[in-house]
Amino acid sequence: MPSLSILGTGRIDERESAFPQAVQLPDGDLLCSFSVGGGQYVRGGTDWARSRDGGKTWQREGELLAASDHPPSANALKLSLSKDGKTIYAYGTRYWANQQDRFGERQGESVFCQSTDNGHSWSPARALPMPDCPVEVSHSIRPLTSGRLLAPGALLADKARLGEEVFVVISDDGGLTWPHRRTVFRDPQDQFGFWEQKFNEVSPGVVMATAWTVTLGDYRDQCNSFCLSHDNGWTWGPFQSTGIRGQTMSFVPLGNDRLLVLYNRRYGQQGVVMALVRFTETSWTVVEEGLLYDAQEFRDRPAAGATGVDELASFQFGFPTGILLNDGTVLVTHWCVEQGVCGIRWTRIKFSW
Repeated sequence: MPSLSILGTGRIDERESAFPQAVQLPDGDLLCSFSVGGGQYVRGGTDWARSRDGGKTWQREGELLAASDHPPSANALKLSLSKDGKTIYAYGTRYWANQQDRFGERQGESVFCQSTDNGHSWSPARALPMPDCPVEVSHSIRPLTSGRLLAPGALLADKARLGEEVFVVISDDGGLTWPHRRTVFRDPQDQFGFWEQKFNEVSPGVVMATAWTVTLGDYRDQCNSFCLSHDNGWTWGPFQSTGIRGQTMSFVPLGNDRLLVLYNRRYGQQGVVMALVRFTETSWTVVEEGLLYDAQEFRDRPAAGATGVDELASFQFGFPTGILLNDGTVLVTHWCVEQGVCGIRWTRIKFSW
């Protein structure tokens, strides 16, 4: 019978940190990046930590990309690893001032750094070509088996149409140039927007994307969406419903038609949910589910008149992502507020299927 169990959990950082993402290097070390300062509002720079014991203990190693005062800036970069294990990418948004602005109002640029010495040192930040408007970057660069790099983003150009398009910019030369931009999610009926995009390669050349799906304008939650590309991210099929109303969602491919899915449940019994899922081109089927992180709170539906953007300001946990480790277990990281402090939590989980 399919099953999920928690092997251990703990905290990586306690300095009003958020938006972690981890990788495992060829030598077995784990690296995790996270923003420091301001919690989910991102008012500082990005640090990284290393674990040499499978995630049980972590040591902060340094600042990956610093914030600045002149001009004022803050950033949140997320890690990914090239398929040959030789290059680590750190990708995200560097915000310019506007620290008090709400979602969709904060100006910035999409940048990446890279390391070719197992994360001991990092290159200066380089900007990617992006639309001249606020862009949401909520996942790492996705390196594919082919060598192609996909850097995701979502348009936040219009306050009434936040997330109207999710796209990727594409590099086929290791990040030196990014000449192509391709649409991933866009509703031809102009009813839905897509936030918190996540990407992974489910088999060589086949890429899946997921997104928190909302109604444009009032931003009411819908079931999360997914779509597939069968040509290394160049073209994308129509978006389909996952059947899960779960806000931020990511997934770990387990081979064939199987996924380990992680998502935030912010209504009812709040927490981070883990699930084993089978997928087809048009649907998902949940075969097992459990609570990975119990927020120990119960939340009713949004107050009358409150929009989805209003709700963002009150969230106390988020951004769960996972990686399949060499020993067959999964390491999950996410941010959460505990005892009034926003920090990074890790959890190791075991599955059988």
